[in-house]
Amino acid sequence: LVTLQKKLAQFTTLEEAGIILRMDKRESQIYGQRAMQLLQRAKQALCSKYKMQIVEPVIVEIFPDQKDFAIRTFGLPGGAGFLGVCFGKVITANSPASQGAHPSNWEAVLWHEFCHVVTLQKTKNKMPRWLSEGISVYEERQANPSWGQSMDAQYRKMILAGELTPISKLSGAFLQPPSPIHLQFAYYESSLVVQYLIETYGIEMVHRVLDDLGVGMPINQSLQRYSGSLPELEKKFEQFARKLAEQLAPTLDWSEPELPPRPGLAEVKTWLEQHPRNYLALNGYAQLLIRDKKWAAALEPLRLLLKEFPEDISGGCAYELLSEVYRQLDDQKAEQATLEQWIQRDNDALSAQLRLLEIYARQENWQALARVAELTLAVNPLLTSPHQQLAAAAAALQQPQRTIPALQALLALDPRDPADVHYRLARSLQKTGKHSLAHRHVLQSLEFAPRYRDAHRLLLELVKSSKPTKALPKNSPPPRKNP
Repeated sequence: LVTLQKKLAQFTTLEEAGIILRMDKRESQIYGQRAMQLLQRAKQALCSKYKMQIVEPVIVEIFPDQKDFAIRTFGLPGGAGFLGVCFGKVITANSPASQGAHPSNWEAVLWHEFCHVVTLQKTKNKMPRWLSEGISVYEERQANPSWGQSMDAQYRKMILAGELTPISKLSGAFLQPPSPIHLQFAYYESSLVVQYLIETYGIEMVHRVLDDLGVGMPINQSLQRYSGSLPELEKKFEQFARKLAEQLAPTLDWSEPELPPRPGLAEVKTWLEQHPRNYLALNGYAQLLIRDKKWAAALEPLRLLLKEFPEDISGGCAYELLSEVYRQLDDQKAEQATLEQWIQRDNDALSAQLRLLEIYARQENWQALARVAELTLAVNPLLTSPHQQLAAAAAALQQPQRTIPALQALLALDPRDPADVHYRLARSLQKTGKHSLAHRHVLQSLEFAPRYRDAHRLLLELVKSSKPTKALPKNSPPPRKNP
């Protein structure tokens, strides 16, 4: 705890409109303002939607070390799997630095946690976990369709197998889940309950339930109060959830293939001839073809999967496999289209985002490059590439206000050519009228590269523009020439 306290004392604090954001100093320079802007948007949107005014400051702490996050949050090491936690008006979160090669979208995490702040304040911290988590996951999807959990093959299977927990007992699903997937399913089912309540009774019902909880009414009593019958509500919700599950890729065959544990390519192909739309067999067949580098042959099963099941963004999904096949076949147009479809559905598809950055940079497609760079920064702002590409795109689009923060972030990431970054930043600052800051950065550029001619020219421009010109009074004689 003493070590953690020392680290916290070195954090940078950003404060704006009722939000106090504490971060590692370096990370605050890279994406601190992005995080603050996201939190302000969440505050405005969610407080308005749930008719809540938060008076006291909300404190958000983002930790680059998972151990520090765990100690600060739980008081002891552990807590693996938690991306963020909310305690009333305090949010603690893991930064992308603590999440390895596959970080989660930190913007979605902060939005989710800030929703907890709103609902916990509205209920005076008197709400069941399922409703709190359900609203937060639901609001993720409302803010961005690629955020939050959505129906997938696993959830479909669990719902149709009768594994839904009755609403009246849903809090118990979080207490002792049989497996990690059951815990994730509890989050998803809770969000579906919230979705059903809002679509059936309107957001006003949720407001009233939250108000009831705030004065101490039990959740089941409040739900019965507005639905008429809790058993009937549970019955209709189950029908709603089953319908959603049945609507997921309804033309595919979801049965388990009758194949040996490790079937060969020929065995899977033969079985598929009799069951041409089996999801598991199609996926397995495509992966075997890719293993054997039969790229062209893999197109047919993958195209069918993508057509019939575009919602699938699980590991090894058709988007991932098909984009790789197109790349191997040197069909960049098709690869690009597949990657674009993928990132529209999956906010964490970092590999797809990075590949699109390469493609759009080569094409000099500045609008698309800037858009994908922004999406990439929402997943991992500690990478150099998206900042570089955003700075280049914004400069080409003559948008210095977007260029400046991208270049400032690059400087915090220890660029290979700091002289160039300082020069470009100085030029962008000059375009926005910030001549004093521009002067500072062009001098820093020259410190790294004293013979940098473009920087010398810019310095001369800045010096000339800073010298006041003295106007001659009217009717004054011309200056005398020295003999």
